[in-house]
Amino acid sequence: MLARTSMAAQSFWLGGPVWSCRAWSGLVWPPSTKPADFLAHYARVFNAVEGNATFYAVPRRETVARWREQTPPGFRFCCKLPRAITHERALVGAERELGEFVELLGVLGDRAGPTMIQLPPTFGPSQLPALAAVLARLPAELRFAVEPRHRAFFDGSAAHVDLDALLRERDVDRVVFDTTVLHASDDPDPIVVAAQARKPHLPVHEVATASHPIVRIVGVSDARACGPAFERWAARAAAWIHEGRSPTLFVHTPDDRECHTSQPCSTLQLHSMSMWAACRRLSAIDRPSRSPCSIADAHDEHRMG
Repeated sequence: MLARTSMAAQSFWLGGPVWSCRAWSGLVWPPSTKPADFLAHYARVFNAVEGNATFYAVPRRETVARWREQTPPGFRFCCKLPRAITHERALVGAERELGEFVELLGVLGDRAGPTMIQLPPTFGPSQLPALAAVLARLPAELRFAVEPRHRAFFDGSAAHVDLDALLRERDVDRVVFDTTVLHASDDPDPIVVAAQARKPHLPVHEVATASHPIVRIVGVSDARACGPAFERWAARAAAWIHEGRSPTLFVHTPDDRECHTSQPCSTLQLHSMSMWAACRRLSAIDRPSRSPCSIADAHDEHRMG
């Protein structure tokens, strides 16, 4: 199975969009593992996970409490603000729903990482006042990160500058969504083709507006195709750590609902590159106590059963 990772002095978080995937049996957890125990095993390998589920439905308080109980100190849940707030209401008139969700995040305690506010592609420059109003209401003890999708926030225009200035003023991070590898792929697999049609292809700005930048990378199953992007983000993560920031990187497959064994292996490939870059950049950062497996190791040596 995959080895436990050791993140550099807890300055670096790494994971995927989900923790429950039956295809990872024998790779992330033993084949006999029950679904109820998937999270606990996932948290022994990675130290962060995206909370994509909260975008679609708000979980019960008891469920969130179990998430906290099943993960060790230092683990991060980077949940998404519900789409009822971001997409259906466009951040307007959702004060009650926002307050209830923020209260729910409190159940995670120190397991709460930056909460992602993913904006729809239709959320443009004229709606920045609504975003500013929401950010002003958020509690200072929790961290947040905004992921824009409107092209005006990527073209260097006044709107782009204004958004970044607002985020810096409010000490809020900007989520970077990198789909470069996905859109460069010529793989005829229908899942890849469908993902290319569905996922945005926006310019990638390696910017940090606050202290906990988040990068979401959509890769493909071919590790060689992911290599250059991973090397670039490994170097950027090392630079952010050197600046005193605490980055979080998430690795996706073209369709996260169709989990692939390459996802955890690719994530650990990125971890290995990042730790090596960090060690070269800043000698004070501890090297991993155990080296995470390479792609070949994961498929050839660590598979069980």
